[in-house]
Amino acid sequence: MRITHPITPYQGFQPEDVFFVSDDRMMQLGTGYVIRFEQPSMYPERPIHYYISIEAQPQARSMLFGALLARVEQMQAKNPGIPARMYASVPADNEEMARFYEDCGLISDDAEDMVRFELVPGEQRAPMGMLYGSVPLETSMHIDEFLNRVNYNCIQKFNQDYLTLWRQQPHFMALGYFHGKLPVCETVITGAGESAMLLHIYTLKDYRRQHMAEQLIGAASGILAGQGVKYMYAHVYRRNAPQAHLMEKLHATYVKTVTLLPGMNL
Repeated sequence: MRITHPITPYQGFQPEDVFFVSDDRMMQLGTGYVIRFEQPSMYPERPIHYYISIEAQPQARSMLFGALLARVEQMQAKNPGIPARMYASVPADNEEMARFYEDCGLISDDAEDMVRFELVPGEQRAPMGMLYGSVPLETSMHIDEFLNRVNYNCIQKFNQDYLTLWRQQPHFMALGYFHGKLPVCETVITGAGESAMLLHIYTLKDYRRQHMAEQLIGAASGILAGQGVKYMYAHVYRRNAPQAHLMEKLHATYVKTVTLLPGMNL
């Protein structure tokens, strides 16, 4: 087998971050790539992340993993002293790939779980000194600014197509607390029928530990209860302590694991 890079950018990735494996007859056996990104808002203690993806026949996976690990180490060498994490994403029912990554040395210490909690309606008002209301989404500039704020505070990036689909649901809402014109805590919720999905919620760093996220979910719950909603779902990352703590305060219960996120701290 042999491993090569593409000659030109591949699906938006730089050639040096993409690897092809082929056999001795030049038949391609698989592809792997690495994406570097920073997430200091969610993981200030380990802000740099390297996401690796492998789609290959079993005999080619180990070679791809070795190439990706070497590339990650090369990239991380440019950031001495800054903690990082390399991880992969595996559907919860894919036991074969989960075992493969564990055999490669990744640790199954993180996952994306779905949880559910009953609505606890709260007051429709802002904390002292702030304003409460819907997030402006009337213009393309408003939408772009909102998506930029949301994406800065999450791992799975959202775009206008996602937002368009969400807004078609009867329970869609984007609410926030504002210090003047500055959004300091925002949430996005959508859904239909008796349930809703908490898609995202964040609080700016300087305004955390004031229970704003919990209060904003309570305000949203009051609106949803009037629309016949009984409970809300959310996706949370096990390794993200603030998310887990918020769900604990909301008395959320585990529903299922959506994605396994085996990783390695660097």
